[in-house]
Amino acid sequence: MSQPSRAVADRVAITRTVLSSIDEHAPEIAKALDEVLFPDGTPKNLTTLGLLRALHDVLGRAADSMSAADLEHVRELADDDAPQAKLDEHTETLRALLISIRATLSSTYGAIVASSYGIPSVIPAEPEALLIAGTTVARLLRDRPLVEPPKIKSLAIAPLAVAEDLSFANAELKRALSEVDREKREAIVSQNAKTIAISRWLSVYQGVAESVSGLYGVAGQTGFADAIRPTPRRLAGLPEEDDTAPSTERSRSSSG
Repeated sequence: MSQPSRAVADRVAITRTVLSSIDEHAPEIAKALDEVLFPDGTPKNLTTLGLLRALHDVLGRAADSMSAADLEHVRELADDDAPQAKLDEHTETLRALLISIRATLSSTYGAIVASSYGIPSVIPAEPEALLIAGTTVARLLRDRPLVEPPKIKSLAIAPLAVAEDLSFANAELKRALSEVDREKREAIVSQNAKTIAISRWLSVYQGVAESVSGLYGVAGQTGFADAIRPTPRRLAGLPEEDDTAPSTERSRSSSG
């Protein structure tokens, strides 16, 4: 099951402190603000409570979007395991085949013949380099006639048949490489989306937390304001102690 990253989970905890504060205190604060801001009466169609709830909702949406982008990135990374395992498998298969072909040619026809088919003395372990070597050897097995007599006739090989086996292994590795490359591109896209969502959350969080804590202060509730103020830690995505405390403890702390 996909789990959110710690960085996003911390920011969600920070968000929750502000959202729960607005949920609990908005009606009380709105009444006090109406008296302070609009001593002659609240203008028509304008309510301070509605403003507080709108600020609550915009921050909630930013946190939800950030969490969704994070989970999508986590799911995308989880999808990488199977293609990578397949790439490792086909890399080992092709490498083992080239090692076997080189050993057979060297022992049966001599090292010079093995070299003439482009088989490197050290078979690459890196998939891209290995695929280049495998493709080169398969082409030479088709193009260069094997005219040298085998040292032992019963160990003679058929170059075209070997080239066919090698080409199949090359194709499997090429497909596996393509799949891994596709997963890497998708991971980059999901990581970029997550980065944008976190940046958007920071902008909204700072604006909402500063606005609401300021309004709390105007209403004379400095305790409520202090509980949600955007501290340097919170702006860095690191929760304060109150952010990770149970909601009942947060409520007692802000009321005190």
